[in-house]
Amino acid sequence: MQDDDRISEILSTIKKIEDSNLSVREYFDQNMVPFTRPQYYIHRKTLRKYGEEGLRDKRASGNNTKLTQRIKDYIIPIVTENRSIPSSQLQIKIQNQFGTKISTSNLNNFRASASLTRLPPPPKKECKQQKSGGGEILTALSFFTHITDLYTQTIIERMNEVRESSLFKQNENIPQDNLDYRQQGKFTSEYNQLKSVRENRFKSIDNKILTKNLSTMNIFTMSEKTIFRYNLALLCLPLVTSNGKSSRVNRVKGNDLTFLCGQNYKDASLKRYLQELKYLKISDKLIATTAKFWQDFWQNEFGDETYLVCYYIDGNTRPLWSSNRCYKGKVTMLGRVMNCLENVFIHDGRGHPLYFQTFHGHADLGKHALGMLTKLTKLLDSPEAHASVKRILVFDGGGNGVKTLRAFDNSDEYYLTILDDNQVKERKIKHIWQETEYKYGTASLVDCRIELRDSSEKDYIYECRAVIVKWDNGKRSVLITDIPRELLDASEVTKRYFDRWPQQEKQFRDAKSGVNIHRIVGYGMKIEKYDRMDEKHGELCETITNLNLKLEKPLMKIEAIEEQLAPLYSKERILREKSKIVDGIRTMNEVDLIELQECEKQINKYLRQQKMVEKKHKEDFKRLKICLKEERRIRDKDKVYRIDTELDQIMTCFKMSFINLCSLFLTKCMSHEKYELLTLFESIFQLDGTAFVDCEKKFIELEMNPKEPELMRKLNNGLCVLNEMNVHDMEGRAVQFKV
Repeated sequence: MQDDDRISEILSTIKKIEDSNLSVREYFDQNMVPFTRPQYYIHRKTLRKYGEEGLRDKRASGNNTKLTQRIKDYIIPIVTENRSIPSSQLQIKIQNQFGTKISTSNLNNFRASASLTRLPPPPKKECKQQKSGGGEILTALSFFTHITDLYTQTIIERMNEVRESSLFKQNENIPQDNLDYRQQGKFTSEYNQLKSVRENRFKSIDNKILTKNLSTMNIFTMSEKTIFRYNLALLCLPLVTSNGKSSRVNRVKGNDLTFLCGQNYKDASLKRYLQELKYLKISDKLIATTAKFWQDFWQNEFGDETYLVCYYIDGNTRPLWSSNRCYKGKVTMLGRVMNCLENVFIHDGRGHPLYFQTFHGHADLGKHALGMLTKLTKLLDSPEAHASVKRILVFDGGGNGVKTLRAFDNSDEYYLTILDDNQVKERKIKHIWQETEYKYGTASLVDCRIELRDSSEKDYIYECRAVIVKWDNGKRSVLITDIPRELLDASEVTKRYFDRWPQQEKQFRDAKSGVNIHRIVGYGMKIEKYDRMDEKHGELCETITNLNLKLEKPLMKIEAIEEQLAPLYSKERILREKSKIVDGIRTMNEVDLIELQECEKQINKYLRQQKMVEKKHKEDFKRLKICLKEERRIRDKDKVYRIDTELDQIMTCFKMSFINLCSLFLTKCMSHEKYELLTLFESIFQLDGTAFVDCEKKFIELEMNPKEPELMRKLNNGLCVLNEMNVHDMEGRAVQFKV
């Protein structure tokens, strides 16, 4: 039916109903009507409101819907951004924006057609609150530099090497001792008292490793994440102990490991981990890796030195308190020669420790320093990149011996050191240049040449360049170097040496006590033949034999005299035993007194005869007595204990990285502020705090100290810088500090 016919029929039907005398209900009951009674009322309402035009069928032009295209364009970006928004909230937003209420069923149908159905909301973030502190500044810097990741990867690489070694496969067949105790994870006091345990406790690692079943070590079953946590705990030891030893971890402060590394390790756990690292013999790899890492890191931070680069050489002699005879050296702080170990550190031109080695007894710089620098150079970039760089080794007066300086003759490196007052004599100085003013301080400088004699070769004369520094306060210093005048003038030479104090020596002296580098961590001992003492003992025995042959006749006379003296000594003792001493005076009967006096005369007579014999060969007898005394002193000293430094070097690597991280904090975050390490510990790292942790972020709020407002202000600025460094912890959470 066409639309006009339909409208005409509706209008005629409505007119018939209205003209009828019947009610609407009766009319519909008695007559056939083309539409229903409710539809009749709708048509009437439409006619009154819109007229005949309202009855027209508009389905051909599309549905009449409230969900217009404009509303659809409004819905799509909202739902795309938040797929979990319910349609009821969307309904309210549309009503507020357009004044139109659309049913939730229509909204759901539209979202389904546009593939924007509602997704379940993400789980709510659980924000945990836990204890924290200023020590997390250091751990955040370790995450930023990835130094702990580097240690972890180095250890894993070494573990893989050990797994493939023949020793590992060979030791797998070694049976475990006291299997039941080991399976229970504990050792009884009876086990520790076993003779085999007590004898092996302090043996060198070289001997222990031969009978060690490496496959049973826990470290081979640890995950990478667990090894990472252990390494982070070792790095944080100075923060939670007073002496840098794991034995203090069980104290109250050691509980800070909970938030520093995520695990509250006990002393036994860390000690066992260190022992297993020692069995891996990983210290050399860690030293090389640490040196390479920090060298590259500081170069990236500050750039390369273009032409001249200084390396500061510094020794650290530590006393070794052992009753056994070990290699000895002079311990500076104690001022005496005793058993010791010496670390020799190489620092860069800004005072950052890069590389070290541990030596038994006193370390000879001339013998070891150049070799250490060669090893360090191999760890750097390609030699071609450093071909134009001149390296200067700066060391203090402890290494200014001629033997040390002569080692630089055939080297590409230059040296710079200072002379002691007793080494400087006016007669040794020559080729004096005109006095000049010091460009960087209040002093006048004199460039010259100086002659030095080698104490080991007294006829050898060593000549080198010297710079005499005459300070305005009346003091004088003499620097010696092999740097040509064409390369550096006197002012530059002086500045490069005396920059050592603020840039390296003062910082390192403070850091040594802060992280306890001056303490020996632990050691084993291996006895070995002391060739030098053995040679000396042989030479003494030969000298004594020759002197005995030379003095054969005088010695025979002395021996005859001693045979006559023997009964007189016995008689004298018997007579003296008969006497009594009263008020310091000997009292005895007159007969015995006369006999005693006569005996003493005879003894003195023979002694004078003996002296007369010795007087004729005075020098030979004097030399013989000295040699006999020295031979008794060094007898049985041809054996010496060599200290196992593996564990000490491992811990020194972590301590050295701790120092570099503190330096990074002061340099990058605190705008090159100068604080002692003790100040960092007491004023910053020991601050209490609270951390709010969820799956994505770790928010740390430190409790500021109201007694140090200026330092806290600087710390706030430093934390702002640290927040901008985009640090993430081991769980991948972003670490932020509240400012």
